[in-house]
Amino acid sequence: MDEAVGNRSVWKVFASGKAERRVDEVLLEKPLVLEVDGKEEAAVILSPGDEALWAMGHLFCRRMITGLADVASVEVGPERISLRRTTARNGLPLRSRIIHTASTRLIEGDVFREDRQGRLTVNWAVPFAAVEAAVDALAEAPLFRRTGSAHVALLAHHRDGNLFRVEDVGRHNAMDKAVGWAVREGIDLGECFMALSGRLPADMVYKAVGAAIPLLASVSAATGSGIEAADTGNITLIGFVRDGRMNVYSAPERIRELAPRNGL
Repeated sequence: MDEAVGNRSVWKVFASGKAERRVDEVLLEKPLVLEVDGKEEAAVILSPGDEALWAMGHLFCRRMITGLADVASVEVGPERISLRRTTARNGLPLRSRIIHTASTRLIEGDVFREDRQGRLTVNWAVPFAAVEAAVDALAEAPLFRRTGSAHVALLAHHRDGNLFRVEDVGRHNAMDKAVGWAVREGIDLGECFMALSGRLPADMVYKAVGAAIPLLASVSAATGSGIEAADTGNITLIGFVRDGRMNVYSAPERIRELAPRNGL
């Protein structure tokens, strides 16, 4: 974790007129090129740490791998990560090879609207309290507490609670790292939901559709494109989880209080 944080000298200025020089902790990031089977696939800016998880999660969300069995090897270098597969899969193409930390529309929406595998079924429901607990745990993430600038993703099982939490300068990267952990550990993502610190536009929902994660919840807001994508994929999309309330935008059956007679 320490390699993701650096010390910088700053001026602290106060309304009283007082000013003082201090050393503050800041989040660091680095460029990384993802190479798949010897070919450059993407270039990303991410926080140091968990690079192999990011690569596996990114490719899993794009269906370029279907699990750990598809990964022959992963080599992490200072500026490049090389992943070789046992089985080549075309997966879902990126609109641009460059992935910015604030990117949106990384994948064309038509790809998912035409994908017959994209719509998920409702197999379980989770109580409000479990979603709230997962989102509340985001604020305790160490990089966020130290720097205030990290995005956080937390993977939780609908019965067993919180499983894994990870941070990154980019919200896409944090989600990819959490998915990559699930791939490495053999976790069935269809039994899980994810809590996120950032907003929920279409590109984040597309990741959930690609990885078959049925529910996304955030302390932040959903956008119109995110709600449309969630409706198309039957993803339960939840925003503004804070202060004892939340907004459920789509597929409410996965929230137990909204589906008391569905047998789940």
